[in-house]
Amino acid sequence: MTGGPDGDLGSNEILMGNEKIIGIIDGSGVLYDPEGLERESLIQLAKSRRMVQSFNGTLSPSGYLVLVSDENIKLPDGRVVESGLAFRNNFHLNEDVQGDFFVPCGGRPESVNLQNVHKMFKKDGTPRFKYIVEGANLFFSEGAR
Repeated sequence: MTGGPDGDLGSNEILMGNEKIIGIIDGSGVLYDPEGLERESLIQLAKSRRMVQSFNGTLSPSGYLVLVSDENIKLPDGRVVESGLAFRNNFHLNEDVQGDFFVPCGGRPESVNLQNVHKMFKKDGTPRFKYIVEGANLFFSEGAR
């Protein structure tokens, strides 16, 4: 999910849905856990309209929170994030992240465009996400759509 628990769309998605959320990208950074983020902690964020930087839940050993202000952060898999801002801005294009749904509930216009739409697919050409449910209608450029 992009947009986060502090916005109208992201908070409603958290409060009204019951899916396992593995990642949230918002103005403060990237919160990710392939095992699933603690639902109760996400509900608390959504009800108080706070960004992921305020997440106080537990993450699995492969989960992480990278803030936009972070530099040279080592992820659980050993990769180093040099810039939290760049990591946040491009996380939706991260080939390691995949799921049933991708829900852009906010973000910068045309974050997915003709130059990078190919990164929404695995190397074998299959989509990284089974469904894309656009809450933020400007996230994909018309050409990428």
